[in-house]
Amino acid sequence: MAKSSTPKNELFPLRHTEEKLPKISRFCHIPTPADLKKTKLFGIPLCSSLTGETFSDEAIQFYINSAMSEIEHLLDLNISPVKYYEKHDYKSGNFIWSYGYLKLDHPNVLEVSKVELSFSNNQDTDGFVQFPLEHVHIMPQEGVLQLVPAFGTSLSGFLLSAFSGTQYHALRAIGVTDFPGAVRVEYTAGFEEDKVPYVICQLIEIKAAINVLSAIGPVLFPTNSTSIGIDGVSQSVSGPGPQFLAQRMQQLQQEEEKVSNSVKSYYQRTFLIDYF
Repeated sequence: MAKSSTPKNELFPLRHTEEKLPKISRFCHIPTPADLKKTKLFGIPLCSSLTGETFSDEAIQFYINSAMSEIEHLLDLNISPVKYYEKHDYKSGNFIWSYGYLKLDHPNVLEVSKVELSFSNNQDTDGFVQFPLEHVHIMPQEGVLQLVPAFGTSLSGFLLSAFSGTQYHALRAIGVTDFPGAVRVEYTAGFEEDKVPYVICQLIEIKAAINVLSAIGPVLFPTNSTSIGIDGVSQSVSGPGPQFLAQRMQQLQQEEEKVSNSVKSYYQRTFLIDYF
């Protein structure tokens, strides 16, 4: 059977068709060092008062990558697209009564490229049954997959019914109801290029800015005031110094908490009912 991909899912706004109101930009690209300097680091001199060295774009990029990784670990959410190949247990009850209900390991599914059944550990060989992708029903944000067949179709010994799920008679005849790792799924999770929701881009910028300022703040603002005295002539200069940095850090941390809560409420997976 020819392999093809299911159409890419529109992950945000979830399941929308078209907008009736004037279009609003909801997406942006993954932040760059230049973006960070224009937003969360605006007005901050990224230059050491001790050595005169400037904090490089490469160093800022490191903290952007670190912020992305932190968000991905916190939410189990791929920001840039990643292709996965997973093996899940075959459970006949799920196939017969629950349309092959399957929780994938990663949410935010962009597209499914293959669903097959195999009883071999050889990943390089095709499964002996490849399900038509037209039968794949995916809940992209939750990362849940089901097989919903068309009326009265058959496939390599399977009996497929729109009302009774998928049954494989050969397995049922020999009493096989469970088989480890028999269901193989290949899919891509993440956001399309330049289609990352603004709220996630904002969270990346906030976390990256906090880490940058934490690392170089003492170098940028080593003192709060300076005084010079020479034989009766004195000069004193004072500025916000570390106090300015502390206020900016506090503001970013408060903003991080609010934005992080918004992202968690939308993207974290919660299952109240599961299959055993």
